[in-house]
Amino acid sequence: MIALDKFTSGKIDRRAFMTALAGLGLAATFKPGRAAAETSEIVVCNWGGAALEAFQKAYGDPFKEKSGIEVVIDGAGPSTGAIRAMVESKNVTWDATDGGMVDAATLGAGGFVEPIDYSIVDKSLVGDGMAAEFGICNYTFANVLAYDAKKTGSQTPAGWADFFDTVKFPGKRTMCKWIQGQLESVLLADGVKPEEMYPLDVDRAFKKLEPLLPEIIFWESGAQSQQLFRDGEVVMGNIWHTRADLLRKENTNLTWTWNENLLFSSAWSVPKGNPAGKKVYDFINSSLRPEGQIVLLRLMGNGPSNPKALDMMTEEDKAVYPLAPENAKTGLRVMAEYYAENEAELQNRFLDFISR
Repeated sequence: MIALDKFTSGKIDRRAFMTALAGLGLAATFKPGRAAAETSEIVVCNWGGAALEAFQKAYGDPFKEKSGIEVVIDGAGPSTGAIRAMVESKNVTWDATDGGMVDAATLGAGGFVEPIDYSIVDKSLVGDGMAAEFGICNYTFANVLAYDAKKTGSQTPAGWADFFDTVKFPGKRTMCKWIQGQLESVLLADGVKPEEMYPLDVDRAFKKLEPLLPEIIFWESGAQSQQLFRDGEVVMGNIWHTRADLLRKENTNLTWTWNENLLFSSAWSVPKGNPAGKKVYDFINSSLRPEGQIVLLRLMGNGPSNPKALDMMTEEDKAVYPLAPENAKTGLRVMAEYYAENEAELQNRFLDFISR
């Protein structure tokens, strides 16, 4: 009751309130009402690490300056499983989640996220095909082949076939335990043409990947994928280009190739029963302005979804922008529609396979 009184009077924020309840074992059954939460803060969940500060500068600070509402960035990682669990337990603490178009469609079909309110969110602020029923693109990114040039020496990995060449490039690799963009890289290495990629030949991919499993460390978050390279545990990996960009800023030996990159559209989704209610759409709309998206591009390499941002880019900006013509020419656009229909089954099969 003391915590509730402090929360409703504005002396503590929602996160502090929920922490207090968790300490009493009450978080799942005793939560602030929506009206109170609406006037408190917007809690955004992304994939952690450097993205915490970057999202705050690019999205959170401009929104607070305009609205007076605090934005809290939670780096726990908004996996579809975590969102489902929150909604099913009626213990939702996130207002907006930084997932992807695939996640948005999958969660929307299951009733776990709200339709984007386009009476508040201006879909004309994003490019063609970037505004869907349950998600709107906040940035573009790509899975790329990142590598440690100090360990690869005079030889440079040219594509996913080199990922499997442990004689030419000895050392551990890293891949993501979440399925999107993983089997595509395996099948490209096995000679599948981009135009023949979907539906995925899962059995073929598993057959190609199985001999390499002892050499792979599977990452779960963007921050973890970076740390594996920092610690020298891996020589190359299938990671987000945004994290590869951050690594190269720290150490020029840690770099990547755009060849055969796997292109995604990230997206904001709104978990059903989010505490801030409709206020979250004001935040989402604010995040689609080109100025903030350019900030995020320069901090982490996330590609703007607002077409007007291109006119604001320097040549240096374009070098890390996935949709720049030079970077996109050999890329494969990951098919969101395919995953929206098949991801649950594929993910379970993949987890069973890599846990052998």
